[in-house]
Amino acid sequence: MILRSRVQGFTLIELLIGMTLVGFILVLLFAGLNLGTRSWEAGEQRIAASSRQAVVVDFIRRTLEQAYPLRWRVEDEERLAFAGEAESLRFVGPVPMHGGASVNQVLILDLAGGETGRNLVMRWQLPDLREPGFDPAAAAEPKILIKGIERLTFSYYGTESDAEAPAWHDRWIEQKAPPDLIRLRLVMENGELWPDIVAAPRVRAE
Repeated sequence: MILRSRVQGFTLIELLIGMTLVGFILVLLFAGLNLGTRSWEAGEQRIAASSRQAVVVDFIRRTLEQAYPLRWRVEDEERLAFAGEAESLRFVGPVPMHGGASVNQVLILDLAGGETGRNLVMRWQLPDLREPGFDPAAAAEPKILIKGIERLTFSYYGTESDAEAPAWHDRWIEQKAPPDLIRLRLVMENGELWPDIVAAPRVRAE
C-alpha cells in the first residue's frame, strides 16, 4: 500500500487577502513618510523665513539708531535733515560701502509697488550741502528690504515743544532735533503682524 502526502498550499482567496493587506500597509507607510517629509520642509521654511526676518529687522533697527542729525542751510535758515511721515522716513545715516567702511548718505524708507504687491524699499544718495534736500535720493534706484506688505506705519516719540510732554506722533517734520524713538509697524499681505521695530537715534543734535 503506497501512502501519498499532500502539500497544503495557499488558496487564491488567501493570496489575494495577503496582497491586499501588504498593499494597505505600504500605503500607510508611504503616507506617513510623505507627511513627515512635508512637515520637515515646512519647518525648514519657517526657520529660514524667521532668520531672514531677524536679519532685516536688525538691519533696519541699526540704520535708524545711527540716524545722523545733519543740518542743511536753506534760505539762510538751518533745518534738520529729518522728515518723518506715517508711511515714509527721510533722514541721513551711514550706509556700508565696499571694504567695510560706512559713509553718511541721504536715506529714504518708503513703500513701492512690486510684482505681487507693495514692498518696503530703501534709497540712498550722497548728500550735497550746496543743494540740500531729499530729491537726489528719491531718484535713486530702490533696494527691496521686505516684500508683500499690506500696511506700514512709522511713529515718532518725543516733544515737539518745551511745553508739551513726550508722546507718539504720526509726523516729525521741521523739528529742532530727531525724535527720541522711531517705531515701525508692519502688517503683511498674508495677515502676519511683524514685531514692532523700535530704535533710539544714538546721536543727538546739539
